Amino acid sequence: MASVCLCVGALVFLNLFVCCNFYTKDTVPGIEDQRFIEECVRVHNNFRSNVNPPASNMKRMSWDHQLAIIAKDWAKNCQFVHNPDLMVPHKAHSQFANVGENIWAGSLTSFNVTLALTNWFDETSSYEYDTQKCDKICGHYTQMVWATSYRVGCAAQFCPKLQNYTGSDAVLFICDYGPAGNFPTQPYKTGEPCSQCGRKACHDKLCDADGSKSFYINPFLLLMTTAVILLRSITPE
Repeated sequence: MASVCLCVGALVFLNLFVCCNFYTKDTVPGIEDQRFIEECVRVHNNFRSNVNPPASNMKRMSWDHQLAIIAKDWAKNCQFVHNPDLMVPHKAHSQFANVGENIWAGSLTSFNVTLALTNWFDETSSYEYDTQKCDKICGHYTQMVWATSYRVGCAAQFCPKLQNYTGSDAVLFICDYGPAGNFPTQPYKTGEPCSQCGRKACHDKLCDADGSKSFYINPFLLLMTTAVILLRSITPE
């Protein structure tokens, strides 16, 4: 059974693929699974840092546990439809007034986090940046690369029967995004990567969302400073 996707309003590099995670109904990863979390965040950021045309203001995504809980709670219903609570401002999330959502559904044997995310990103072939024209389905792609969406939480759920899906033993994979994207404009600004990060740090062509700057501490200097402090603490006045 071919996988299918839904999105709400808002194969670039071979090394993006993790081959191969095969799941059983008892091993579908939970939202506390660190490998699952790392893969969801890493693949999102890999795609976001390599959009075409390049983005000048693309924020780095990080994991949001509350978004993951929202995605998991909705996935447990085993309905291949969007969570209506996400359309009500401030109802779903304590921080974000609006939350975006992408949904993928497929057979248990076909489920793989990276491949599901790649299905969404591949919609770029149907999207024209300059005109915002979409030949087929593009909403999953545009939400994935929406520059100001900087938090993501995903969940996977095994569903023996999935409403609005033909087939059995399916996996429902949902990613929720904060703040929501897919407004009637381009998903990001074009230009030299990170040229519109402002005072925020830049890594891998992505702007740090929290504005924190990376820094390096010389371990030798740290050791010497600690030694001086200790020496002063034991030296009588």
